Amino acid sequence: MNRLTGFLYLALLAIWSSSCQQPATLPGNEDAIPESNLKATITQLLRYDTLPSASGLELLGNHYYVVGDDSPYLYRLDKNFQVESQDAIFKPEGFVNGRIPKADKADLEGMTLLQHQGKPYLLMMGSGSAPARRKAYLYNICGDDICREGAGTHAAYTIDLNPLYQQLEHEADMLGGSLLNIEGVAAGHGKIYLLQRAIGTGQNVLISYRLSEFIPYLLSESGAQLPQPELSYFCLPELNMLQAGFSGAYVYDDKLFFTASLEDTDNAYGDGEVLGSYLGFIPFSWIGKQDTLDAPATLILQADGKPYTGKAESVVVRKREGKTRYRLVVVSDDDRGGSDLLEVLLDVE
Repeated sequence: MNRLTGFLYLALLAIWSSSCQQPATLPGNEDAIPESNLKATITQLLRYDTLPSASGLELLGNHYYVVGDDSPYLYRLDKNFQVESQDAIFKPEGFVNGRIPKADKADLEGMTLLQHQGKPYLLMMGSGSAPARRKAYLYNICGDDICREGAGTHAAYTIDLNPLYQQLEHEADMLGGSLLNIEGVAAGHGKIYLLQRAIGTGQNVLISYRLSEFIPYLLSESGAQLPQPELSYFCLPELNMLQAGFSGAYVYDDKLFFTASLEDTDNAYGDGEVLGSYLGFIPFSWIGKQDTLDAPATLILQADGKPYTGKAESVVVRKREGKTRYRLVVVSDDDRGGSDLLEVLLDVE
């Protein structure tokens, strides 16, 4: 890096950093909701010692699907959150002591439900923060009471994400001044949303693609080209000079709900002390705005009012109760090979 390039890079980092120090909601935006109007309270907490490092969560019918960032398995839970089954996504090579070593793991940090040719698939995407983490897996979950009889069987196949991730890395502003670290994936309203987690002085970035372009690319259909992203930038709460970073996403109604955590680390590879986890949402009317916006978010609190200090990784919305309350399920990674599952009430007024 020459002196001029280095100066420009530092200048950009200063702009990105300072942009999250000031309120950035759009003037006159009726969707703007200050942090104080949100409250997230845990109503149930379950621990799983044999379900490692939960990082992705999806809901289909009465079943919850969970994937871990250092596990080769997809876990299915019933409506009472009991583990019913585990199916291999890929060959569990190197899977020792219940986890894949950090240098080899696929780091599947995001999972979402896609519909293709009338059948449901789970798309699981690696974070991209290391060479082994640039793959996706498309898993056919057709079966049970989900699809009509004879519609299909379970299958998973691997997708190389390197060209897509290289496209995002080509220009620094696409990643908000951070190294690539995709931590959340959600689909809905005709688009798929990737959440780039802020690291250090970088920004949290929402990367959107049209599903009509993204799915043909994933499936390597004839004539399919790299889809073009739409970028939106967001500031999340800060504590001790650290900004929370996106960790999971879910589309429900007119909002993109997200989890975020505040972790004391300056890179996309290592773990750090977790200072707190957040729940929030982005109104769809904000997506694509040119401003850097303050995303409404609030700390996840235990029943006694103290902050939950686990690392929230993914979220689904079970249902809405009235106009201002949502019942959510959150999974959390303890960085020691276990996982938490939280039922949470989120009040938005």
